[in-house]
Amino acid sequence: KLGARFTKWRAVYKIGNNYPSSQSIKSNAQALARYAALVQEANMVPIVEPEVLMDGSHDIDKCYQVTSNVLNECFNELSIHKVDLKGTVLKPNMIIPGAECANKSSSEEIAKKTLDCLKKNVPSEVPGIAFLSGGQSEIEASKNLNEINKINDTKFLITFSYGRGLQASALKAFGEDQNNTVSKTVNVEVSASNNSSENIYTEDKDSYCATPSNNSSSYFLEDFTSNRLDSNIFTYQESNGFCITPGCPNGDSDFVQGWGNNEVQYYTSCNDGYSKNCNQELNTTENAFIEDGFLKIQPIYNNTNPFEDPYCADKGCSYTWDYTSARIMTSDKKVISPGSEITVCFKHPDGAGHWPAIWMLPQGFVEGQKQWPDDGENDLVEHMQNHQAFETQSTIHFGTSGTANNIYKIEAVPADVDFFDKFNSVKMRWETDKIEYFLDTQAEPYLSIFKNNETAFNSTYWPFNEKFYLILNVASGGNGGGTTDTSKFCQDEDCSNLDDKDRGRMLIDFIEIKSID
Repeated sequence: KLGARFTKWRAVYKIGNNYPSSQSIKSNAQALARYAALVQEANMVPIVEPEVLMDGSHDIDKCYQVTSNVLNECFNELSIHKVDLKGTVLKPNMIIPGAECANKSSSEEIAKKTLDCLKKNVPSEVPGIAFLSGGQSEIEASKNLNEINKINDTKFLITFSYGRGLQASALKAFGEDQNNTVSKTVNVEVSASNNSSENIYTEDKDSYCATPSNNSSSYFLEDFTSNRLDSNIFTYQESNGFCITPGCPNGDSDFVQGWGNNEVQYYTSCNDGYSKNCNQELNTTENAFIEDGFLKIQPIYNNTNPFEDPYCADKGCSYTWDYTSARIMTSDKKVISPGSEITVCFKHPDGAGHWPAIWMLPQGFVEGQKQWPDDGENDLVEHMQNHQAFETQSTIHFGTSGTANNIYKIEAVPADVDFFDKFNSVKMRWETDKIEYFLDTQAEPYLSIFKNNETAFNSTYWPFNEKFYLILNVASGGNGGGTTDTSKFCQDEDCSNLDDKDRGRMLIDFIEIKSID
């Protein structure tokens, strides 16, 4: 009655001495592409399944080579046939040795080669990858998938679409006794993916954050029990941009408008003239204040009474800003080094155009002693226009001037535990040459970055063994926020236009920083 929503086409490739031939790879790719184009024309989602079979005695490197050729040609034909990759699902094989190969591979090697093959041959526009099991046992297929997800540093949502990989043992047991199949009991051990976190979200509650614990030799906790924003820890950053050279000695040519990201907000502070309503005693403004035990960063859109740029106070100009917000940092006050664990419990603001972030820059950046991207950026968590309500992202940025690189992971919670309605925490465990990110009380990291495992750092400086400082802000619009939905913004200091005022704000419950002993 509802009709089909998706379809699947499978093309198989068998590895031998002289095959698959380049012609067979191309022919299968053309068929898959024609199918996908027709399916999208009918308003359905095509599942594209190019399967390199595990039959044979080939080794894992041969599987990698053939799968790379298959995927490369497949996406070449999908492009020729103008298939919208954002509306497809890829169902590929894992990179594994042939069933008769004498040299077996570990799950760690399979995961590393599989992910590397995907990163090199699958365009980033593809949203989801659902692996086939391809004849692997339940244990093998699940364990390999688990290892792939452990090191997944792409934005691909990686899952499974198994038949035999879930049913093989059951079918075998039932088939042994045709007269008594119903009474058979089959025990199958399945390794859970590290991203399978349903168990910690079964209970409906306001906060899923980890609980702070003073169990280290060096410990800091800011839980905002005082309504005063501690100036010994936090400093406001102001304006709609920054000076490449501190103080902008060359005037406007040194100033980077929109913070380099086309952002439209002005960041206010408690300095004289830099906000509409500074409470000097509490060190708070209309854009940043502490209420009910939470630090609240409140972006405001007000085009009827915009904020007057203090730059014009003595210059005869009249710049105004419809959007204002706050950006708070710990530079030179609370500096953090490798050997630390940082946990922040937060809630994102709801609405298109909000770009909340909890992130870090190298100590010395404000003073002009460090540069971007050479000296790194570490985004513990941010929510951008491409994310759903139940998604958030962690990223490291690095590279050389003019050539920025990044490694990131979009992490998701169950749809009914989204980042607008519930408090969640991100924990970054930071050691020399290694960074890991954990969500809430999950025991396994959703993103692990090891310097020695990332080929990018063979020729690029790893800047994350230096001191960094913390930044909390909500930008408006720009490259990450996108087009603003002003109806979701607070439109005055009291946020009188929103029924639930906090949905227009980023809330921070606590910040915990402790040493790894």
